[in-house]
Amino acid sequence: MKGAPTLTPATLPDPVWVAAPHPDDEALGCGGLIAALGAAGREVWALLLSDGGLSHPSSPSHPRERLAAARLAEWREGLAELGVPAVRTRALGLPDGELHACAGAIAGGARAAFREAPPGTLLLPWARDPHPDHRAAWAPLLEAARAFPAVRRLAYTVWLEERGDSADHPRPGETLPLTLDVRPWLAPKRRAILAHRTQLGLIADDPRGFTLPVTLVERALGGTETYHEVLPQEVPA
Repeated sequence: MKGAPTLTPATLPDPVWVAAPHPDDEALGCGGLIAALGAAGREVWALLLSDGGLSHPSSPSHPRERLAAARLAEWREGLAELGVPAVRTRALGLPDGELHACAGAIAGGARAAFREAPPGTLLLPWARDPHPDHRAAWAPLLEAARAFPAVRRLAYTVWLEERGDSADHPRPGETLPLTLDVRPWLAPKRRAILAHRTQLGLIADDPRGFTLPVTLVERALGGTETYHEVLPQEVPA
């Protein structure tokens, strides 16, 4: 975001938790920051909300259980490229596409995970990122974070630039925009994104299947990440 202050990763208190509605959201939205933190030896944990099993609903080769298992493995593989070991990952396994009905499970599951390493910083999807599961994650994750005083809360975006309209973007006074030059960490970020093979054309037997748009991947690898720090009054869901 032009003119926004620069985010300095070293100023983020750790442990840093990154919450992702789906496997790949963290790689696309904040992979550079995660890699920067990992390279600096900071403690980063990752929380996955959904099972990711809805991306190819009609695939004979990848029925939901197999797809969910594959996506969980891809998620951990991608995080390892960013410096987050599997022992610092937690997955709730909630139904992909139905997080709107899982507010209590998200809040409770996140709170339980956070107790293992009380967060100093929480990275979470922006309140109005244009995906129903991303929007559904906002309020429960903030609720879980309230149990841990003084947590810095930084929102990342995945779909806002491709699918959002003016009403979806942060409004003046809602957040503090921050930018990060991630060019030094583009190589691990690229490897993390490429780990998500099921979302990049691996599954060819479902005409309804999802593939990450080339434009989204290219933007994610463009060299800059934007964050929106949540101000004390919070943003309504």
